[in-house]
This record gives sequence, C-alpha cells and structure tokens, in this order.
Amino acid sequence: MSIWHQRWDENRIGFHRSLANPALTEHWSKLQLDTSSHVLVPLCGKTLDMHWLSQQGHRISGVEFVEKAVIQFFEDWAKIPNQVSVNNGEKFTAENINIYQADFFKIEPDDAPFSAWYDRAALVALPPSLRTLYVEQLLALTTADAKGLMVTFDYPKEEMKGPPFALSDHDVEHFFGPSFEIERLQFTDLTEEEDRELSRCSLSVFMLTKR
Repeated sequence: MSIWHQRWDENRIGFHRSLANPALTEHWSKLQLDTSSHVLVPLCGKTLDMHWLSQQGHRISGVEFVEKAVIQFFEDWAKIPNQVSVNNGEKFTAENINIYQADFFKIEPDDAPFSAWYDRAALVALPPSLRTLYVEQLLALTTADAKGLMVTFDYPKEEMKGPPFALSDHDVEHFFGPSFEIERLQFTDLTEEEDRELSRCSLSVFMLTKR
C-alpha cells in the first residue's frame, strides 16, 4: 500500500474531486435509507463525498490509512477534530463525521456495526489479492441488513497495471454474490473519454444489499 503514501506525499491525488461524486448524488437515494443510517466509507481519503452524505443527515465514519489525507480533510474543512486512540488506530471527529486513521483490515471501530456503506473506487484501489479480505471486513463491520453503493472500473486486465485495478462483472458476482443481492444502477462506457490506451474502459455503479 506504499503507493498511496507516495502519491499523497507527492500530491499526486488526481483522483480527489472538488465536488461530490455524481454517481453518489444521483444514486444514493435508491438505497432508501433512513437518515439515521450510519455510513461507513472505506479508504476515504479526504473526499467531499463525506460532507455530502453528512448533509443528507447521516453519521459518517471514514477509514483512511494515510495520515496526511486525514489531516487535510479537517484542514480543508477548517475544523479542529477531537482525536482519541481506538483499537489499531486513531479516531478523528468533528460534528457528525469520524475518520479512523488506520489500516482498514485491522481497525476495530468503536461505533460499528454500520447500517450502510459507500465505496467510491475503494475496492479497485486495492490489489486483487486483498479483495477477499476486503469483503470479509465489510461483512464484519456492517449490520445484517446493510446496504451499500459501490463504484467500479473495468478494462482488459492485461492492458494496464492498476490502480485502479479492473473489476469485472464476474469479479463482482464472485466476491459479493454469496452475501449480497447485486443490482447495477449505472453503466458508462469511458473508452473514448479516458486518457489511456485501452481497447475498452467502463464505469459501473452497483447497489449491494446484504442477504
């Protein structure tokens, strides 16, 4: 995971958006969640998506292992967070947003389990060898009826070395099918839009409902 530390150290964070992700703002309401739902955001960086989710009335708990990203989130927000130590990490809190500065695979959030989750390209940021562990941790941290929104990318795996790593429809079914109902909410062909030499590239948005 040192690649992400390096990118933040070198300020190569082109993945960070200055506005909430359109996939989130367009599709989140389809999960039909109560505003009381507590939302987990794995590998959150300093995404403004957390502010958008907070504005919908949710409590938010992000998890991010790069300390610089956590610090910048609160600096950009002009908030001084309360900081406490938790099992395997540090918890930063301001208003109704928590960020755990920790390894997602080891953190034991003191406010788990979560009733909803949002993956804005978190899974595709991880090497494929960690996908099983990611799903296992997601299952462990969420309630029995949790729902999630997941944004993924797909392209011929032999044509590019990630991140983002390609996640095919078969991969989604393989890793999530045993424990989640899967519904695709959006498919967008990015082949002509992406500045990459790929024969095809696409974005998908899935709603995942725990069985």
